[in-house]
Amino acid sequence: MLFNMNIRDILIILPLLIMSLSVHEYAHARVSTALGDPTPGNQGRLTLNPLAHLDPIGTLMLVIAGFGWARPVMIDDRYYKNRNLGLVLTSMAGPLTNLAITVVILFIFKLIFMFQVVNSAFIVSLFQILQQAAFLNVMLFVFNMIPIPPLDGSRLVSAALYKRPDLLIPYNRYGGYFLLFIILADRVLPMDLFPLGRWAGGVFNLLAGLIL
Repeated sequence: MLFNMNIRDILIILPLLIMSLSVHEYAHARVSTALGDPTPGNQGRLTLNPLAHLDPIGTLMLVIAGFGWARPVMIDDRYYKNRNLGLVLTSMAGPLTNLAITVVILFIFKLIFMFQVVNSAFIVSLFQILQQAAFLNVMLFVFNMIPIPPLDGSRLVSAALYKRPDLLIPYNRYGGYFLLFIILADRVLPMDLFPLGRWAGGVFNLLAGLIL
């Protein structure tokens, strides 16, 4: 949790997390707009300005509970030519953008190593900040790809079940409660029910192994 960190770490991680969440939501808005939906633009979400994307309660939860959320981008899928495909593309845009940020940072690391420029205090500090940013973004990718509503990964399940409303309706209706239960139980019980850090670490190490 952020309140267990020292001031220096908070001043680094919190802005990185806020920007990563903002980029995530912007990606949703940009893809939905590209598919013909004017709703994100009409609501002022086609911007990287964090003030347009942050949710006050979600931001507070980041500080006191170690997890939180941004304000979801409102879309109107009636504008999509292929409604089901459009929903999947719009939903995947956020987490895939976070993953892309991690990949770009790892390529920056590769350049730093290639040219051996890690011999200055500035580069060392920059490296540490970029490392934090890379891991935060891969965590956002992994978390949002979990196939439980309302997370983005649930759209893949919804797309597969779109002809089965008897399964789709309860899946979307009760998924949020199930997700909240898992997160809270992971905080309370002496068991690692939700090893997000370990999952993210595995993805990060895989990408680092491929790129570096």
